[in-house]
Amino acid sequence: MSRDDRFLAPDDLAARYGDVLRRSATSDLPADEWEDARSRAAESAWGVGGFVTQGGRVLLIRQGRRWSGSKPWIAPGGMLEVGESHAEGAAREVREETGLGVEIDGLAAIQERTFVHEGESREFEFRFAMFDATPTTAELATDPGLDDEDILAVEWFEALPEKTYERDLLTALKKR
Repeated sequence: MSRDDRFLAPDDLAARYGDVLRRSATSDLPADEWEDARSRAAESAWGVGGFVTQGGRVLLIRQGRRWSGSKPWIAPGGMLEVGESHAEGAAREVREETGLGVEIDGLAAIQERTFVHEGESREFEFRFAMFDATPTTAELATDPGLDDEDILAVEWFEALPEKTYERDLLTALKKR
């Protein structure tokens, strides 16, 4: 029987790794983004990603279409797929979005977010597992992301850019 961790409880994931930074928040979601976000969360209640560091630098990506006009920098990540562990999913997402192979060093953080439909009383839960990761390859992709992704750039940063999604979380992880 294949493993399916897509709906694992956050406490159960945290118990596998020990000391993990935990955050929770509630966010309004615009009506025009609701159905897409809700359908992705129905397939898997987890997103996974990598906090990839090397020599004090952090690897970030910038996506186009998904972030409206703001286009912030974000840690590489995406949805957990059937049959993979959270760590395997994080390594896959980093490789797909940046071209780097990584070794997963442990679970850094779990974010639990409740999304509320703007103007209605509907909501859904989503979780994101951020793993510490160390590169095992050196070359960043010249054409990052899969064909259906709109990744504009992949770069290393010593200081996090002002327009970084979840900047406070990434700053806390960098300071450890």
